[in-house]
Amino acid sequence: MRKLISCLIVMLLLAGCSEKPQDLEEPEQAQCTKTVEEHIAALSDIWSTAQYYYGYWNEMPEDFDWDARYQEFLPRVMNVKKDEEYVNVMREFVALLHDGHTSFIPASDLKLNQAYLPFDLEDLDGRLFLKAASLDFEVPLGSELIEIEDQPALAYILEHFEKYVPVQTESAHRSETVRQFLRDEKGKEITLKWLTPQGETLELKAGYETSGSVYLNQLEKSTLSNKQLILNSSPYLIYEINSDLVYVEISTFAGQSFHLYENQVMPILDPYQGVIFDVRNNGGGNFTNALIILQSFSQAPIPPFYNLDSEFHSSWVPYGEYTDTIFYSGSDMNQKAMRMMKHEYYGANEDMETILDEMEVEPYPILTTHILNKPVMILTSQFSASTAEMFAATAKLLDNFTIMGLTTYGVMGNHCRVNLSDGSAYSLSVDQSFSPDKQPFWNRGVPPDIEIWTTPEDLLTGEDTVLNAAIEVLQNQIKERTGE
Repeated sequence: MRKLISCLIVMLLLAGCSEKPQDLEEPEQAQCTKTVEEHIAALSDIWSTAQYYYGYWNEMPEDFDWDARYQEFLPRVMNVKKDEEYVNVMREFVALLHDGHTSFIPASDLKLNQAYLPFDLEDLDGRLFLKAASLDFEVPLGSELIEIEDQPALAYILEHFEKYVPVQTESAHRSETVRQFLRDEKGKEITLKWLTPQGETLELKAGYETSGSVYLNQLEKSTLSNKQLILNSSPYLIYEINSDLVYVEISTFAGQSFHLYENQVMPILDPYQGVIFDVRNNGGGNFTNALIILQSFSQAPIPPFYNLDSEFHSSWVPYGEYTDTIFYSGSDMNQKAMRMMKHEYYGANEDMETILDEMEVEPYPILTTHILNKPVMILTSQFSASTAEMFAATAKLLDNFTIMGLTTYGVMGNHCRVNLSDGSAYSLSVDQSFSPDKQPFWNRGVPPDIEIWTTPEDLLTGEDTVLNAAIEVLQNQIKERTGE
């Protein structure tokens, strides 16, 4: 450790992004808002807090060396020339943890020169289609992006942007990488090649120029356009599909919407024979809000999920050296400290199945006794995350539910905001979570019972492929129940 500190001091003296003398002014864009010392401190904050608090070390590849990656990034973070470069290095560093909850949050005073492309893309199983654009963008909506800078479009995007994406679940990783591509340095231009719905090939340049990602020219959605809107009270949007079916979009599980669900939503659902819950764009929140929905459709108790809290013994690390007989006693605490000193970090040192088998989980409290005995479809996507995944995973084990759509995001567990010394922050998962049937979420997600992708044809016409399929399956389930 002393050798490492000495090296850092030398590197600090040689680094080129600390405060500069008045007579050696550089152009504003080549200066850093923070000093090199602050950059190193922030990187070190991430390295040390993740080392002790990250909940998924035992899931990482055996050959992953967090210390080695830290030392690899030290010179990079010390030699950045502007804030934009610094932020990108830090984003790349936290992405090494492969945790979808983990992201770098830049300090508000950093001077970032970022902008958006004048369009938005829809990822349809690896094919990228134009779903929205600024009014003056010259490409027809529904066109497929086939090349970027003379490379296949997806290959270009993955090559340049996936290093910033921590989540590894296949569809979520790809879609998040596409999102990263849509925002880059302001003024940058790229050459794009499109295939229009009419079969015409268009090639043009596009620049990162807009300050936001709100576009006025968008493909219209027609599946619900002629349906009756019953309730629009966040987070619930409810439409009547027909006299038998009702559709409920749940935009988030954040907050305390369970009172709204019990008092307003359940009476609306009661007369219908089948319900569709849409959590395709639900990023998670408070599981109590999901629990009351599950309980309202199940006579059986809702099976609880499993959570493993992290072990934190950093204060014992200096006393863990077995050669020092004054401090080392061979206790369990010392042994854990020794594992940390060997860079095994904290975490389960036993077989995970054994740990889960021995766990006793408290049952959920009963939040409602009004049971709606009817079939339910839950629509999921690669953007259904965290609590929305727990909602889907638990529903898969209950009789009344069917999951349709795509595998969910692949992230679960408590996560904390860690404030860094330069005013930035990052979020970090601090424990592990498993589904009620003891399946891991981390970079796996929850697979649907019925997998369905939106088709390019439906994207162009505004039809919701997944919702239409859910309506058909649910109507068949109702016929089976009623015998009609």
